[in-house]
Amino acid sequence: ALYWIHDEPLMKYLGVEPEKKVFEPTLYRREELLARVEEISHSEGRSTNRLGVLLGNAACDQTKTLTHVLWSLLNSIPARSVQRPHRHNSVALDLCVSARPGVYTLMGREIDAQGRIVDPIRCEWNSGGVFVTPPGWWHSHHNDSDDIAWVLPVQDAGLYTYQRT
Repeated sequence: ALYWIHDEPLMKYLGVEPEKKVFEPTLYRREELLARVEEISHSEGRSTNRLGVLLGNAACDQTKTLTHVLWSLLNSIPARSVQRPHRHNSVALDLCVSARPGVYTLMGREIDAQGRIVDPIRCEWNSGGVFVTPPGWWHSHHNDSDDIAWVLPVQDAGLYTYQRT
């Protein structure tokens, strides 16, 4: 899958035209990203729920996003692990970069008192496949395989960050 993401739909909806170029695209090389994830995986005090690299653009230092509206993270799910239920305000378009059978996401509108997703929908990951995580839905990522799984979510979270919602 290849993502081509831009602001044209939003600009058309708002009835506006771009007046000037605000930022240049940022190139992330595979080797650099994998090296950074490896470095993070060995650092003390690292998060036990996330192991990934936030992709940002120097021109968007206030929101730490790729563009003024788009956010992304190259996220790894280690073998035989679970990323606990979490949610976010924006929709996520999740590209499964790499996964073996046994990698999936559970999604649902609610969690119970123990933090488990109520009546979850199960989305199996397939390398090169895409799934959508609706805004506000609880979701958890599960890797029952013996290999690292990789996902690249893209969200319109920059809008939410900028508006401080």
